[in-house]
Amino acid sequence: MHTKTQKTAAFTLIELLVVIAIISLLLAVIVPALRKAKESARAVVCRTHLKTLALANELYASRCDNWYVPVIDTTMTARGEPTWNSNTLFRELVGLQSAYVGSSYVLPPDYLCPSDTQSNETYWNQAGVTYANFVSYGYNLTDWGPDSRSPVSWSGNIPVSTWSCRFRVGTLRTPAEAIMFADGGDIWVRKAGADYKTYWNQYGQDIVKYRARSMWHPVYYRHKEGANLSFFDGHVEFLKKESLFFYQNNSNTPDDGRNNQIWFCIPQNRP
Repeated sequence: MHTKTQKTAAFTLIELLVVIAIISLLLAVIVPALRKAKESARAVVCRTHLKTLALANELYASRCDNWYVPVIDTTMTARGEPTWNSNTLFRELVGLQSAYVGSSYVLPPDYLCPSDTQSNETYWNQAGVTYANFVSYGYNLTDWGPDSRSPVSWSGNIPVSTWSCRFRVGTLRTPAEAIMFADGGDIWVRKAGADYKTYWNQYGQDIVKYRARSMWHPVYYRHKEGANLSFFDGHVEFLKKESLFFYQNNSNTPDDGRNNQIWFCIPQNRP
């Protein structure tokens, strides 16, 4: 009787190395693509949030004699509503009636930019500072800042206790090209904070370092070196950092017509 010898199929070392090499090549191609797709999805979520804020602001204006929600309103301080993100009516329109944390009105996690790395307890505990914010977005305050073209300069200090900073429907120049809300590191943003060479390229999403240089209003280019923005006509747009802050003739003083147009609305909108 003859017995057949069965050979067990097995990979040779060379075959195994070839398979590993192929898998490595596939991972090298797929992983960056997955990361890119993930970031693109985050950017879409972020733009959805900004769209929500812009639409809520339009609804707010329809209920408040065509005045948009104030960027800041000292007349509401006693009620605990001195800023746009603490304004009760605005928060109701956004759907944030019950979102209250500690001593500050903030945006809950579902309303934060998914690419925001600093709006969390861990970041602020490590930062060791008293003023923490969990908002992800800033309201355009440029018209009341030192880089405004108005002769009146707010310069970061509220001049009187009954002062409010707000825009009115119908008085804005080119609302489709005027920034309302933007990706930011504080509850408001200013053109000076869009200076990516001075700030973002050095500090990224580290607001403590911005504040050390007296910049409390930075724009954050969280999405592929660009920022998401909502405009006063309600649309949302993504712009690269070079479009938000120009360096004309390689100087440090931006003076580009389009750049100014998107940042400056009309200083005389103050009541």
